[in-house]
Parts: sequence; C-alpha cells; structure tokens
Amino acid sequence: MSPRRSTLSLFAASVLVLAHSLPALAAAGVLDSSFGVAGQVTTNLGPGFDAAFAMTVQDDGKTVAVGKTSGAGGRFALVRYLDDGSLDSSFGGDGKVMTNLSPAGDWANAVAIQDDGKIVVAGRASGGGGRFALVRYHANGTLDSSFGGDGKVLTNLSPGEDEAFGVAVRSSDDTIVAGGFVDEGIHAKFGVVTYHANGTLDSSFGGDGKVTTDLTTKSDGVYGVAIQPADGKIVVAGAASDKFALARYESDGSLDTTFSGNGTARPDFTNGKDYARAVAVEAGSGAIVAAGSAGNANFALVRYTSAGAPDATFSGNGKTVTSFTNGHDYARGLALQGDGGIVAAGIADGTKFAVARYDVDGSRDLTFSGNGKAVAEFTAGVDGAYGVGIQPADGKIVLAGVAGGANKKFALARYLGA
Repeated sequence: MSPRRSTLSLFAASVLVLAHSLPALAAAGVLDSSFGVAGQVTTNLGPGFDAAFAMTVQDDGKTVAVGKTSGAGGRFALVRYLDDGSLDSSFGGDGKVMTNLSPAGDWANAVAIQDDGKIVVAGRASGGGGRFALVRYHANGTLDSSFGGDGKVLTNLSPGEDEAFGVAVRSSDDTIVAGGFVDEGIHAKFGVVTYHANGTLDSSFGGDGKVTTDLTTKSDGVYGVAIQPADGKIVVAGAASDKFALARYESDGSLDTTFSGNGTARPDFTNGKDYARAVAVEAGSGAIVAAGSAGNANFALVRYTSAGAPDATFSGNGKTVTSFTNGHDYARGLALQGDGGIVAAGIADGTKFAVARYDVDGSRDLTFSGNGKAVAEFTAGVDGAYGVGIQPADGKIVLAGVAGGANKKFALARYLGA
C-alpha cells in the first residue's frame, strides 16, 4: 500500500470513529428526550376526565399546568413539574393540588404567575349559574388566605352561565384581570373583571370592577387576556358572532378608541367560524398577536400594531393561516419568544398535539422541524394541546393539554427550541 493511500485510510478511519463518538445533533422542533419519556409526560389525577386547559413556565423553569379533574362534579386541578418532567413534590406534597369550589362542575381555564411567585388561576365555578372563579395559591400550592379570605373569589356577572377563560396580572400593582363570557340569555357578551391584590373588586374599573361589551347581537366572548407592559391597558381576544374579535380597554374600563378607531377589531379569515383563543403583547413594539382557528380547519394568527391597525409587515396583511392536516386544526395557546418569534400550539386533525413557530414577518420558521410545524401523539384517542410556554433559560417549548383514551390525563410535550 502506498504511503498516500495508507494516510488516507487512517484519516477516514479516524473520521468514522469520531462520528460514532459524537452525540447526534438535535434540532429545533424535535421532542426533547431529557423530558419525561421521549419528550412526553402524562399525569393521572383521578379515575375520570383529567385535562390541562392552560399552562405557564415559571422563571425557574418549572411548568405549572392547570385544568380539571373528576370528583364533586369537577375540581380545579394544578400540577407542577420539574425540568425533567417529574412531579415537583414541593408543590402540594406530591406535585398536585385540587380545589373544590362548588358541589357541581368547576374547572380552571387560565393561569398567571405574580412577580412574588404566587399562582393565580381563573375558570368557572358552577352552582346558581356559572361564575367567574379565581383562586390564588402560594408557591408551595397552599391557598393564599390574603386573597378573598380563603384564597377563592367567585363573581357573578349575570344570572346565566358566566365563565372566565383568560387571566393576567399587572406587575405594577398586582391588579388581576379576568376575561370571559357573560351569559345574558339571548346572547353572550365580552366580560372583563379587575380585582385588587386582596381579591376585592376594583371599583375604578367600570364603577364596580366589571365591564361587559356587546360587539354583536349574537354570541360574543373573551378567550384570552393580556396587559400592555408600557401603559397597563388591557387587551382581550375572543369571538364575536363566530369571528375573531379583539378589544382594548383603558384602566377605567372604557374602550380605548385609539385602538382601531373604536376600541375593537374583527379580522375576518373565512366565510365560516373563526375564533381567537389566545393573545399576547410584544414587550418592545407593543404589537398585539392573537392566535386561534380559521374555519375550524387551520391555525390562524393576526398581528396588530400598537395603534390597532393590521400589521402589513406580517404576511402582507397582518394575517396568516397554517394547515397541518385536511381535518380540524386549531390553535389554543400562544407564546412570544424574545427574538420576536411566535409559537402557537393546539390540535391537529382533532386528535394530535400540534405546534408551529413563526418568524416576526409571519412566515413559518423553517429551522423548526424543517417546515415550521410539528405534531405529537400520546394515544390512539383524542389528544390535544391547550397551552404553550417557553422556558426562559434555554428556549425549549412546552405544550400542555390532554391525552385521550378511556381515562383522560394531563399531558405535556417538550420540544427543543434551538
């Protein structure tokens, strides 16, 4: 063998050994194998229907998922997870906390973390019609008795079935804002309620802490709430007569007419049913992003400028849609990255976890899973994500929802973000 050929053979062998000795490079959009089992975690809370309807990631990287569990007609359920997906035993003793609010069905739809680490959860309490229900917990999972006397506050806005779907906390004064549906029999309205840090209604908002807004003569309702960091104005997103709807309120509860001319906006996607399910405000630009579904068939996102005009830098007209399957695809959760990227999560084909990541211009981020979107299955039944969060330290993306089957469970999936 010639010296040259011998040298090349040794070089090739060295490269082969080096390649086998290096770990495979993981890419954004791949399930994170360091989380649970192959990037997925399920948690059983009871013998019946358990589901996470919202989630958030704490500053320390722990994930808090909230929703419902069976028993007494249904109860608020909270579960906190460590970075590896295991249950956090410093929370409620075993990582799980259940709270009963009424003899009938109660469930949590939204969660926010205060700057002091207290956990605020909003949803519905049954009995005598539905009511806005807020519960605040200490960081260890115990009820915070400085809130409403026992940690729980229930608010009636109408004789009908009222329900809170969104919650946010204003950092400057710990004011809590809840938004949802107000059922007045003939039709529903946007409902927004503000509370002082002690759980009492904030009378500076609407005179009694409660504001209802009729956008149409049919069914209107809020699904998501955000607070603008620059000025404390309240932004809500939801649906009005089966169309995307946004509104912005001043601190006194009046509609902010600098937003879209009259304080409300109704972007249209299809001739079918379009719903906004989540909303967020970009910290730097003040731009407003909302996510939901277009025609119950595609992820739908809108981006508005802080002045309430469709942002033409976002897909040309401020709107974009994403199809995962030929079935029912819809976004339920939304999170903003520090670099301007947008992450939306929800359900693909009505049966799978789904997540998509977008660049600031509305195009799908092709560094994420190769095409900007990914799906995950837990069971052969109906699985779906209802919330999404981004870990502050490493940008990993966490989804929370439900794993189907005979005994439905809390389900989480984590994707690499970079």
